[in-house]
Amino acid sequence: MPEAKVAEPLEPETPAPAPDRPARTGASAFIVGAAILLSRIVGLVRQRVFAHFFGNSWVADAFSAALRLPNITQNLLGEGTLSASFIPVYARALGRGELPRARAFARDALGLLCVALIALSALGWAFAPWLTRIFVPGFEGPKLALTTQLVRIFFPMTGLLALSAWSLGILNSHRRFFLPYAAPVLWSLTQIGALLSGGRHLFGARLALLLGWSALGGASLQLLVQLPLARRLLGGRLRPTGGWRSADVREAARALGPVVLGRGVVQLSALLDTFLASLLGTGANATLGYVQALYVLPVSLFGVGEAAAVLPELARDTAAKDDDARRATMRHRVGESLTRIGFTTVPTTVGFALLADQLVGALYQTGRFDAAATRFVAPALAAYILGLCANASVRVMASAFYAVGDTKTPARFAVYRVVVSAGGSYLLMRRFGVVGLCGGAAAAGWVEALALGSRLRHRLGGLELPARRWGAFVLSSIVAAAAGLLVRHLCAGLPILLQACSSLPAFGAAYLGAAYALGVPDLMSFLAAVRRRLGGRRS
Repeated sequence: MPEAKVAEPLEPETPAPAPDRPARTGASAFIVGAAILLSRIVGLVRQRVFAHFFGNSWVADAFSAALRLPNITQNLLGEGTLSASFIPVYARALGRGELPRARAFARDALGLLCVALIALSALGWAFAPWLTRIFVPGFEGPKLALTTQLVRIFFPMTGLLALSAWSLGILNSHRRFFLPYAAPVLWSLTQIGALLSGGRHLFGARLALLLGWSALGGASLQLLVQLPLARRLLGGRLRPTGGWRSADVREAARALGPVVLGRGVVQLSALLDTFLASLLGTGANATLGYVQALYVLPVSLFGVGEAAAVLPELARDTAAKDDDARRATMRHRVGESLTRIGFTTVPTTVGFALLADQLVGALYQTGRFDAAATRFVAPALAAYILGLCANASVRVMASAFYAVGDTKTPARFAVYRVVVSAGGSYLLMRRFGVVGLCGGAAAAGWVEALALGSRLRHRLGGLELPARRWGAFVLSSIVAAAAGLLVRHLCAGLPILLQACSSLPAFGAAYLGAAYALGVPDLMSFLAAVRRRLGGRRS
């Protein structure tokens, strides 16, 4: 019975973790951002090495498409789903001081998750040939065969990555943010090592298969590095139990259904992008992969970081406050998170859009990825990045709904996103190719963000989004754009790497300088924190 699990005694042989300190969401988001930055930088190195060996070839198309197809496992049962269903239940139990109950729930969730992932991985492996033919109808011959082989490797890999998301949920709830978000470094390093060693003797499809197996091994390392700390936080016991009848499991399961539906809808949108790109000829799927690898850096830093930091705190806020106090606290917390997102995403959108050719060329232009490939990929990145602020904000706004146990609303608005993305991308790609496909995806992000924001404003009685701060972000970005474009013009004719190393820093320095001159609180708070930290170290 559930009551028996609640009464589980603490294990005497394992000390309980120290009580959590009151959290500062901004500081937590900074820690998450630092870990994600490390992970994404290594990920971009991985993509650069990949571009060197595969360029925009048919093998690159096959690998990029195959990597997206099995993501159905990770999207349905990975970080986004567990953040919505697992973390609120677990964090509320911690907030009430019910540590044994939280631990019992975590072990039950682990057991049920293992069963689900084994089943999905087995089904994905068995039906890989049919899935591949359905979702990449433009592939045929060796390209189709290689994609199918890679899909069979990637299904169990994404299962392991979804288990890593369970560990991430445990660690985040205890405000241990750095390790789970830095762990993907191992996944990237394993693939980099495979390419650098195998690329001396293998090429084409054989090298791609070696890379696929190394990705599976990297996923195993990413999970294993997190388990010791998760085990300690669970009292030294990591054995999955799978008690699906407990009250906490039933609560998480009720939240899980709408989230899985919403994530399934988002997954369908990603598969539709792959489907449409397969119809655009060689290089389109590879371009989509290169663009998304660049795009995921800012959206992870600014969206995932904020959402990861704010969700446990919002869940704790709901444990002991009355309705008015809860809404007031949530308004402030969500408003601050969205404003911090604006401080970083507004200039990033402008910089990526205007200096896309320098960015793509500096990161990818090597080996088989030549100047023509840069000219092909850069406009697609400029179109895709237009949805950055919207997509990053959706992460935080969805977390606000998850914290109060409402997982249906974000799922419903995700459907709107898919409809707009599918229709808009199809219409735009007929005229603009892969650039239109990326533009349709960006427009869909804004539809979801505006709809979700309107409902959240109604739910909380408003959102605290200070107009003066947002205006300062825009004005500073305009100043930065002028500086970046001027330096790019002055450096025209230089190698692309030198152009990027001149124009991109000029853009960033101009933005920070303008924000400092305008006294933007987000920058001032950060500088004050740095001065305090440095002063403390000197003393």
